[in-house]
Amino acid sequence: MNKLLLSLALSLGALSVTPAMAAAPAFSASQMAQVRIKDLSFNEVMRQFYNGQMVPTVADDTYIDSLPNIGLGRADSTAYRTVALMRPIELYDNTEGEQRYLVTIEKVLVHDDSLEYCFPCGSKADLYSFKKLNNGQFQLVSRTSESVEFSSIYSSMDLQNNDLYDTLQALGENLVGSIFMSGYMRQGYTTESWAVLHLPENDFINTYALGDAGSDNNGAYDSESSLNYDYEGIVEVMPEKSTYYPIKLTYKGIAPDDPERSDFINKSFVMKFNPVKKVYETTSSFAAL
Repeated sequence: MNKLLLSLALSLGALSVTPAMAAAPAFSASQMAQVRIKDLSFNEVMRQFYNGQMVPTVADDTYIDSLPNIGLGRADSTAYRTVALMRPIELYDNTEGEQRYLVTIEKVLVHDDSLEYCFPCGSKADLYSFKKLNNGQFQLVSRTSESVEFSSIYSSMDLQNNDLYDTLQALGENLVGSIFMSGYMRQGYTTESWAVLHLPENDFINTYALGDAGSDNNGAYDSESSLNYDYEGIVEVMPEKSTYYPIKLTYKGIAPDDPERSDFINKSFVMKFNPVKKVYETTSSFAAL
């Protein structure tokens, strides 16, 4: 599973109709519903949620130039500047089968007019979910309470080559979302991890770490070497009558020769979401069939 989000671009109009709503410490569906905008164009979204923060910016970077963008705030003491990019809008259905529009504003760092490349790192993003009203306007349903961080490589989101619609699934009785993979490769070593995107309509949108998705050193050692390892973590949602479904992680393949890590190959681990701590935790483990 290497797909998640951001593929279907919409090109609409401009101008805000309501004042921007600041992120609140507690979720309020009624407060969300007060935010209605004319369309989901870049200008409309930025004026709605980033009014007073936008500044002119110049960035000599192919990735930034490929998306609608504008600067946010002033450069800090190290001359780093933040640039907001609007990813292509993604359509998805909630648990009631109603269509939603997911808007993602990615925030990248720019230094000396170029995207700051670091290894491994990603970027932050603000996510907004809208529904379309009968009058053609778009009403906010939920959003991230603050910018969430997407770990990846070379400063851009790990979601840009994914498709939410293909991986969208029920993650609870009244919750849809997706499980996606982050990863990077360096000097012949590949490391990947699973994360979970929650798209609730009674809480803020957020992402949560799930666990190891696999690793290999195939670029450093061939398969015949005693030092070679190559394993994967397979995810399976376990539907049950609960607010959050448990997710099973099963590991297959060849583990690295690491005396500090217990044997995990051919074993399954059940991860459950803790709504108080806001984390997925291991609740049980057993031998895989």
